[in-house]
Amino acid sequence: MIRPFSDLDLRSLKTMPGELVSAIGGTRAASQLLASVNDRGEVRPHSEARISGYCTISDMSRFMPIHHVVRLEIAAGQGIVSKWMTDRLTRDGTGTVGDVCDSDLRRISREVSDLIVVTDDALADRSISSAERAAMREAIRDLESALACLKAKVAQP
Repeated sequence: MIRPFSDLDLRSLKTMPGELVSAIGGTRAASQLLASVNDRGEVRPHSEARISGYCTISDMSRFMPIHHVVRLEIAAGQGIVSKWMTDRLTRDGTGTVGDVCDSDLRRISREVSDLIVVTDDALADRSISSAERAAMREAIRDLESALACLKAKVAQP
């Protein structure tokens, strides 16, 4: 049986697009990337207010359409929302989990090491840029994913 979405899941479906929009430079950049062409051949940017609505938990009735997610993830060069969705499959129990093995611990060690390197690089000049923050968030998500995978494996009887 598929576990129903929790409040945290629904909030994640709002905050993950926000992470994605931040990764590509904000709502203005997203507006241009999601622009459409009207019947007269004029390029019309996507509404920044609508994009903002996709990312705010105060409006739980509007979610970012999947085709927008794909376009923005391509532009960002990383699958922020789709990675969350894939990770949820494993947490839900519908994905394959498998047995705990040495590779789980090696993956966690590798992800911790990656986070240390990214954080150390970001702190080297005593100023953390937007790109460095995005890299740190990605490293944290990767570590969380590795830990969630291990947790799912040990949660099974």
